[in-house]
Amino acid sequence: MRNFAIFFGLLALVVLSCTEQPVDRPSTLIVTGISEAKGSEIICVDIDSGAVVNTTPIDCYVFGSTVYDPTTKGYGFVDCDTTFKLVNPESGKLIKSIKLPGFVSQAVIDANDNMLIGRYSTMIFGDEPDTIDTKSAKTGPPIYTNYVIRVNLSTGVIVSNNKIDVEDGTYATTYYYDEKAKHYILYRADNYLITIEPATGKIIKERHVGKILANSVYNPVNNTLISLSFSAGDNERTYLTVINTETGAEISSVLIESGGYYGNIAGYDKENNWYITVNSKFEVVCFDVSTGEIKKSYQLENPMKDIKFWRR
Repeated sequence: MRNFAIFFGLLALVVLSCTEQPVDRPSTLIVTGISEAKGSEIICVDIDSGAVVNTTPIDCYVFGSTVYDPTTKGYGFVDCDTTFKLVNPESGKLIKSIKLPGFVSQAVIDANDNMLIGRYSTMIFGDEPDTIDTKSAKTGPPIYTNYVIRVNLSTGVIVSNNKIDVEDGTYATTYYYDEKAKHYILYRADNYLITIEPATGKIIKERHVGKILANSVYNPVNNTLISLSFSAGDNERTYLTVINTETGAEISSVLIESGGYYGNIAGYDKENNWYITVNSKFEVVCFDVSTGEIKKSYQLENPMKDIKFWRR
């Protein structure tokens, strides 16, 4: 389970729903992710029937760059040419293509402002201390500079692009966006949640959590963060943990089944109080947040990464 504690070296929050809808309001649970079983492709699946709705070939993508855009109902990702592409997952039609200055990841959507927000890094090599005077061609240690970027999805214009200081890095799968406050939150390597003002790049708040968090999802209703967690020295056990995002204090933590979970796949169904992720058997599992009990599961036929869920 230590694989979840990957620091972001290169490197949306979507509300997922396993809710059973009333008879007079039929809906279908749609899953979209990227499979590499037959070359890279976006696969859109109707979970209720198990039918593959559509497949769309792509070249490659950046882990953690995927988002679901509720405005266009598009699935977005950053490709290996640093271009953000928004695709209709049910038809494969390209909705939008925007060139970015770097490999943007830890991406989120501000639906109200129609904005893509994320982070990227640049790298240069410093001088070796013992070769500066001799002007050796030998390169020194890498020096990373991190940025938080905002992009208008309607126009493709980069609204802001600011440096941020994340010290020794962040965890790859714990990040979210507070749309009401317009704050972008990352989980730093020293186990601090840091709140960033994306318009300026300024870190305006830090709070200590003190444990490894992975596959996190934000619940704006009660301002909590729901995550998988792994205590130091106890990585064989997996917990479903709820954190108070204002203070960093733990509200609850319940033991759930271990065995592995795929990174950057998480959501919250507020109607049932379910946390949703995908386990190592490629099952979509819905956990009761209060008890850790599995309330519902779906078997995925196609192994996929960076999955997003929504109802249509």
